[in-house]
Amino acid sequence: MTTDHLQGIYAAVMTPMQDDLSCDMNRLAAHCRSLLDEGCHGVSLFGTTGEGPALTTDERQAGLEAVLTSGVAPHRVLPGTGCAAIPDAVRLTRHATGLGCKTVLVMPPFFFKDIGDDGVVAFYAALIEGVGDPALRVIIYNFPAVTGVWVRERAIERLIAAYPHAIAGVKDSSGDWPYVAALLRQFPSLAVFSGWETWVPKLVAAGGAGNISGMANVIPGLLRQLYDNRSSAATLSRVSRLVEEVSKYPIIPALKVLAATLREQPSWRNMRAPLVALPAESERSLVMAFERILNEKDADITTGT
Repeated sequence: MTTDHLQGIYAAVMTPMQDDLSCDMNRLAAHCRSLLDEGCHGVSLFGTTGEGPALTTDERQAGLEAVLTSGVAPHRVLPGTGCAAIPDAVRLTRHATGLGCKTVLVMPPFFFKDIGDDGVVAFYAALIEGVGDPALRVIIYNFPAVTGVWVRERAIERLIAAYPHAIAGVKDSSGDWPYVAALLRQFPSLAVFSGWETWVPKLVAAGGAGNISGMANVIPGLLRQLYDNRSSAATLSRVSRLVEEVSKYPIIPALKVLAATLREQPSWRNMRAPLVALPAESERSLVMAFERILNEKDADITTGT
């Protein structure tokens, strides 16, 4: 089992699209650099928030290359390389490790449901063996609401036993704190991340690594503030209220609206089907509520420009 933990606030980076819905590689790279400058410890590409399943393997490879070529250090990039087809996942993972990104975020296959522990173990085993890189480190991505698959503790235990140097951690987006707490107790050497921003204080206090966060696209400085000063009730309250406002709407369209407004770049609203833009009234309500909370007098927040 690896002990070289990742830690901190990682942005689950949104993928900017041109008006023709092609990926805007230059703006992706610029966005990643801004997020790092504004407080994120690292960036994670092409996961759920990044619309990874809607992108081709060629697009995901080109996007990673653009980010690295722009000067972002490989150790600060956590590429999402999960795909429904194992050969595609192997291809993306080999590409990432070949560019120096030795740690990758991998969700289980997300078409076949109820595959059980045996199917989960078989998928990750095929990936690790197919890549064949002894330096590979895998963060298992548990998000059953979108994949339809739970990565249970027993499957993780079996994978660690078979590939002790390859399994680096777990990102959990299930929202099930007892599951996360069980991971922390059972696998103290794993880097356990959560996708839930409001859990940062209690997760890190319990031995967790940090947060891989969609909200970091729009409030990177505030989340870094929460990570660095986890005892601040005021900061946690503000993050909680902002998350509550965004959670009233489909998450990715809501975050893209906020990015378009806060960063004054209207094309952030672009996204591929089946995702669709928020209705105009919902957009106005979200932006007004979000900006009201951001502009409270005691704000010490970096949102970017």
